[in-house]
Amino acid sequence: MRKKLLYIIFILYSFISYSQNAQDIIDKLKVDLKSNPDAKKTASIYSDLTWYYSNVATDSALAYGKKALFEASKLKDSILLAQIYSDLGAVYFRRSEFQNCRMSYLTALKIRKLRNDKLGIAKINLNLANVYNKENYKQEALKNYLEGVDFFEKANNQQIVAVTKANIGSLFNDLKNYAKAKAYLQDAIAYQEKNQLDEGLSTSYLSMGNVYLKLKDTLTSIKYYEKCIASSKKSGNNLSLSSALNNLGSIKSQQKKSAEASAIFNKSKALRDTLDLKTDESILSLAIAKEHIMYGRFNEANKVLNQLKNQYSKSKNFDNNLFEVYHFFILSYGYLKIPDSVEYYSNLTYKMQDSVIKINVNKQTNELEAKYQTTKKEKQLLVQEADVKKKETIIFGLAILAVFLSIVGFLIYRQQKLKNFQQTQEFKLKTAIARVETQNKLQAQRLNISRDLHDNIGAQLTFIISSVDAIKYAFDIQNPKLNNKLKTISDFTKTTIIELRDTIWAMNSTEITFEELRSRILNFIEKAQEATENIDFKFTIDDKLKEYKFSSIKGMNIYRTIQEAINNAIKYAGCTQINVIAKSENKTLTILIVDNGKGFDIENSESGNGLQNMKKRMEEINATFQIKSGENNGTVVLLTIPATT
Repeated sequence: MRKKLLYIIFILYSFISYSQNAQDIIDKLKVDLKSNPDAKKTASIYSDLTWYYSNVATDSALAYGKKALFEASKLKDSILLAQIYSDLGAVYFRRSEFQNCRMSYLTALKIRKLRNDKLGIAKINLNLANVYNKENYKQEALKNYLEGVDFFEKANNQQIVAVTKANIGSLFNDLKNYAKAKAYLQDAIAYQEKNQLDEGLSTSYLSMGNVYLKLKDTLTSIKYYEKCIASSKKSGNNLSLSSALNNLGSIKSQQKKSAEASAIFNKSKALRDTLDLKTDESILSLAIAKEHIMYGRFNEANKVLNQLKNQYSKSKNFDNNLFEVYHFFILSYGYLKIPDSVEYYSNLTYKMQDSVIKINVNKQTNELEAKYQTTKKEKQLLVQEADVKKKETIIFGLAILAVFLSIVGFLIYRQQKLKNFQQTQEFKLKTAIARVETQNKLQAQRLNISRDLHDNIGAQLTFIISSVDAIKYAFDIQNPKLNNKLKTISDFTKTTIIELRDTIWAMNSTEITFEELRSRILNFIEKAQEATENIDFKFTIDDKLKEYKFSSIKGMNIYRTIQEAINNAIKYAGCTQINVIAKSENKTLTILIVDNGKGFDIENSESGNGLQNMKKRMEEINATFQIKSGENNGTVVLLTIPATT
């Protein structure tokens, strides 16, 4: 019992100084304001007051924000205006007024884009990500968060990176991906603890506590909520402090620790009153009413419920909340054994409709009774009229019922549509993440395969060349056939190594530029020229092609086809000149391999494997392969490839 009492005293005492830092700054700014500063200084002070009041009293923050806008507009100071709109966005965010929040941030973003303020744009986009997250546009939020992490890591601003990672962790918690949520939050907390950043820690600890609460690990969640309370007290973050207390109070209530729960709920409510968080305040009040009912404090519960009933009765927008209040009234009066009140609240939703029907029925009955006392004829007429009116009443009642059912159906449809939209967004997000992870795995596998090819097969081929050369050097081989055979093995192995390197080059590249392709073709031509001194090679390329890019598969197919065409010309054409021409025409890449050899009759010649392979390679990349030749007229190989840049 003594430990419980000490714990409650600690919680109560912790609020004495939780906003001291922020309040000290606010007091100093107000003193500066009384010293009659110039117009620009006045606007800056109002802007600062907007920011510091956002964690203390949002009503005051909005009041100073409007004053700051007025002063900055007179000065036409775009830098200050952008900052004020950003500060107002933060205030609206704390008040859960997300539409006003988004409009303020978008106005600030527009100004900063006009000024080409890249740093300011990046910060605003992170703030918008927070709004998208609250509005359940998870994919847009994650996109903005990840772009922000990339920007600020390059700018070496690790403090903002840590805050953003904490927000990503909170997003993954909403998506029930608790492993990733913890990973991002642990990164953020590690940096913030190392640098003693209490304001960031207050939010990160709260989010981590929420993750463990969903995992039903209440001991760990309590630990993080207590850390959040300590950090919030140091930094003056009343919003995180109030949320942590509300969650902690709910845990204590579930643990049947009524005294502790009540004390914590009261302090959370006091904080929310100062921040004017109306949306969250009603949620807290319902939790307090439930707490009272659970522990038999029915009169206290009824006081809270009456306040909520008065609040919700002012607008039709709170009908769902009002039904929940009525439900708690029924429970409370049921425990108090007051059946009249139970019945009253059970039938309250239908009271107005029943009253209207009763008035109409009484009126019609009185009229019929008065006319019945006249004559029999009038009675019959009145009965007929009564039947007509009864039918009209039924029709009218059915119409009302149809309208009611239509409204209910629309609300159910709208809720299901929103649910489906959220599920679609979650699925798209998960699909995008899975796609990126799959691509990374595929790239890693490609690198491993290329490394194995280079290290194993490449080494073995090199060993073969060395062994053949060693045999030729160690033994005086007089047999010309054997000597030629060894030379053939050595040359073939060297060629295989070159082709292996080309294959590894293509595997290691996600895309290939035409300039890289040109270098490979030139290397091949130079080696071909060394082997065939009587053939003159020329390679002509359009300068516009240097920026063209291909996928690794497409680039490799083009290279192999050109290589095969040149090899065929060298082997079979008996030519003295081979020209390779690459040019761009009408968004199409055209490559010609032209020789002045003896040519051949295409129609009467059998198509060999080489020609079939070239044609197949072009078909695989949606390109066309043509060959033109005639006896003693040389040969032209034409490749037509849809160009991409």
